[in-house]
Amino acid sequence: MSTNGISRLGHALRLAGDRFLRLGEAGQTEAEADRIRAVRLSTVLHNTPLMMGANIANAIVALIAFAGSDLFAWVALWAVLIMVIAAYNGIAAWRNGRLPPRQVASLRGSRQAVVFAAVLSGLWAALTVLFYPHATDHQRLVIVAISVGMMGGGGFALATIPPAAITFSVLMGMVSLLALSVANEAVGFSLVALYVIYTAIIVRSSLALCENLTIRVRAQMASDEQRDVIGLLLNDFEENAADWLWGLDAELRLRRASPRLFEELGCTDEQAHHRFLWELLPCDGSTCGTPYKLNGAESLRKLLTSHTSFRDVEVCVVQDGEPGVWSLSAKAMFDAEGNFTGYRGVGRDVTQAREARRRIEHMARHDSLTNVGNRVLLNEGLSRAIDRLERFDEHFSILLLDLDRFKQVNDTHGHGAGDELLREVAKLLQSVCGETDTLARLGGDEFAVIHTSMQDPRAVAALADRLVNALSQPFPLASGTARIGVSIGIACAPIDGRDADALMRNADLALYRAKADGRNRFHFFDTSLDAAARRRNLIEQELRAAVAAGSLTLHFQPLVDSGSGRIVCAEALLRWHHPTLGTISPTEFIPIAEDIGLIEKIGAWAIREGCITAASWPQPIRIAVNLSPRQFAGTGLYAGIADALRDSGLPPARLELEVTESLLLKTNALMESTLVAITALGVRVALDDFGTGYSSLSYLRKYRFDKLKIDQSFISDIETNADSRAIVDAIIRLGHDLGMSVAAEGVETEAQYGILRSLGCGEIQGYLVGRPMPADELEKILTNVREPGVIRQIA
Repeated sequence: MSTNGISRLGHALRLAGDRFLRLGEAGQTEAEADRIRAVRLSTVLHNTPLMMGANIANAIVALIAFAGSDLFAWVALWAVLIMVIAAYNGIAAWRNGRLPPRQVASLRGSRQAVVFAAVLSGLWAALTVLFYPHATDHQRLVIVAISVGMMGGGGFALATIPPAAITFSVLMGMVSLLALSVANEAVGFSLVALYVIYTAIIVRSSLALCENLTIRVRAQMASDEQRDVIGLLLNDFEENAADWLWGLDAELRLRRASPRLFEELGCTDEQAHHRFLWELLPCDGSTCGTPYKLNGAESLRKLLTSHTSFRDVEVCVVQDGEPGVWSLSAKAMFDAEGNFTGYRGVGRDVTQAREARRRIEHMARHDSLTNVGNRVLLNEGLSRAIDRLERFDEHFSILLLDLDRFKQVNDTHGHGAGDELLREVAKLLQSVCGETDTLARLGGDEFAVIHTSMQDPRAVAALADRLVNALSQPFPLASGTARIGVSIGIACAPIDGRDADALMRNADLALYRAKADGRNRFHFFDTSLDAAARRRNLIEQELRAAVAAGSLTLHFQPLVDSGSGRIVCAEALLRWHHPTLGTISPTEFIPIAEDIGLIEKIGAWAIREGCITAASWPQPIRIAVNLSPRQFAGTGLYAGIADALRDSGLPPARLELEVTESLLLKTNALMESTLVAITALGVRVALDDFGTGYSSLSYLRKYRFDKLKIDQSFISDIETNADSRAIVDAIIRLGHDLGMSVAAEGVETEAQYGILRSLGCGEIQGYLVGRPMPADELEKILTNVREPGVIRQIA
C-alpha cells in the first residue's frame, strides 16, 4: 500500500474514532458538548467505587467456584489482576470524587473511559475464553452468570458514556460468545439471544439517557444565562449610579452642592444657589406620581419644613420629557442652642435601579414564555383572595386547566410550535378571563385562574364553559393548524376549603376527574372525589405492605370442555383479603399496582405460584395467568416465566398467558421480542376480552395466538340479541379458521351454554360451571374418585 493510501486510511480511522467518541452528542454545540461531557464523566466517576467493588466481589465468587480445581492457580492469578485494577481505579475515583466537580471536559476523558472499558471487559471475557472450556457444569454456570451480569451491570454503569458502554458490552459479549460457540453447547444459542438483547437495551438506554442529560444541562445553562442577565442588570445599576452632595441653610435655600447635581439640573451653580430645593427639582406636577407613584415638589417642601432627618425619600422628576426618580437622604443640623441651621444631604438618580427592580419583580412573578403570572403570582393572589374571604366574605373559585393533546402538538409540529401554541393559549385565556381574575401558568401545559366574583355562583361555570369552547377552536401556527382542548377542575371557596393547599388539592382532584370523564370538559370538586383519593392512598399503602408480607392469594376458576364437561384449564385470579378493610376487589387494587410499579412483582409471583400449583394437577389440565401490559415494559418477564417453569417442573404447553388488545395498541421492539420469546418457550398465548377493544384483525395476522376468549359482554344477551349471537358465531368461526381454540367468558345460564356448544365454542367459563375457588377446592374436583375433572354432566 502506498504512503498516501496509508495516510488516508489513518485519517479515516481517526475520523471514525472521533465520531464514535462523540456518540450521544448529536445536535450539541461545542460548549454544550464540553459541559454535558463533564456531567456524564462525573456521573460515572461517582459510581466507579461501587462498580469496582462489584468487580472485586464477582472475582471472589469466581475464585470460590474454582476452589479445589486444577485451574485454581490460574483463576487466582486472573482474580488478583482484576482486584488490583479494580482497587486502584476505585481508590483513584474516590479521591477524584472529593475534588470540586469539573465544569467542562474534553474528548480525552471519553477516550480514557473507552480504553478502561475495553481493558476491563477484556479481562472479564478472558474468564470465559480461558476457563469455560475446561470448567465443570457448576463452574460454567457461575461463569455464565458472572459474564451476563457483568455485561449488563457494567453497560448500565457506563450508560452516561455511550462509547464506553458499547465497548464494554460488545467486546465482552463477542469474546464470550466466541468461547461459547467453540464449546458447541445448546445453551450457547440461548446466550447469543440474551447477549444481543442486553446489548440492544444497553445501547438504546445509554443514548436515551444522554438525550435526557442534554435536555437537563441545556435547561441549567438557560437558567444560568437568565441569572447572568439579572446580574448584569444589577451590575449596570451599581456602575451607573452617581451620588451628589447638597446643603441647605436655615431658610432651606441651597448653599452648596456637588457639580454632579448641577449637571443633573442643567444649570450653573450661580443659577442654583440661594434657591429652594423643591423649586430646583425638575418636577412637573402633572406627571409626578406616574408611573412610580412617588413624592412631588410639594411633598418635599413639607418634609423639609418639618426640620427632621430623613432617609431614601424618593421624588419624581422629569428630565428631557421622561419621568425619573431621585432618592434623597438628609440630616437636620442644629447649633449648640438647638436652633435649626439647615440640612446636609446626599442624592442620587435611582431611575435605572427602580426600572431594574420593576423588571426583576416582573420576572419573578411572571412566566418568561407567555408573560402571564407564575406560581409566585398565583400564591400571592390566593393569599389576597383568602384574606378578602376572611374579612369581607368575598367568595372566589380556583380553576386548574390542563391542555388536552398538547404532547401530540409537540411531537407533530416540534417544541417551537408547542411554545408558540402556549403563547397563543395565554393570550386567549387573558381575553376570556375578567379584569379581576388572576391568570398564571403553573408549568408545562398547566394554567390556573383565580376567579373573584360576587355574582351568581354559576358565573364560574359560565367562565369554565367559555374557556372550554374557546380552546376547542383550531389554533393557526407557523407550522400548521393545531387542535387541542382543555380539561378544567374547579374548587370554590369557602365550600371546598378555606386555605390555599386545600383548594389547590381539591381543584386538582376535580381536574383528574374531568380528564377521566373524557377530557375537554370541566368538573366541580365534590366530597366523593376527596373520599376516593383518600381511599386510593390507603389502598396504595396497604398494598405495598401486603406484597411485602405475601398476603395476596390465588383463586382458580375452571374452564370446561363444552362437549364433555371436563375441566381442561383453570384461570388464576388474584385475591386480597385485608384484615380490617375486608375483601378488596382486583378491579380496585390492580390498576393501583400498575400505577405505582408493583404489578411486575405481583405478576411474577402469580406466574410462579400458579405454575407450582398446577404442577400437581392431572395432565393435561392447563393453568391460565393474566399478564398486564406494564409487565412487558420491564426486562424480567421472560426470565421470570422460564424460571417458574423450570423450578415447578410444569410443561410449557400447560401454561397459558392471557394478554389484552391494549397491549398491542402501542407495540415496541422489547414487547414484540418478549412475546416471540415466550411463544418460543412453548407457552400458549391467549387473546383475552376479544371484541371489546379495537379488535383489529391485523393483530391475528401479525402475532401468533393459541386461543381467543370472547368477552362476557357478548355472552350476557346471546339468548335474546341476534347481533350478539352473530358476532359470537363469527368470532368462533374466525378462531377455528386460524387454528385457534375459542373460549367464552361469563356463561351463567344453561341456555347460553347450549347455544355456545351448538356454535362450536370449545371451552366454557363462568359461574354456571364454576366460581373462582381456592386451590384445595379445585384439587378435590380434579381428583374426584368417581369422575375426576368432571364439574358438570352434559345431557
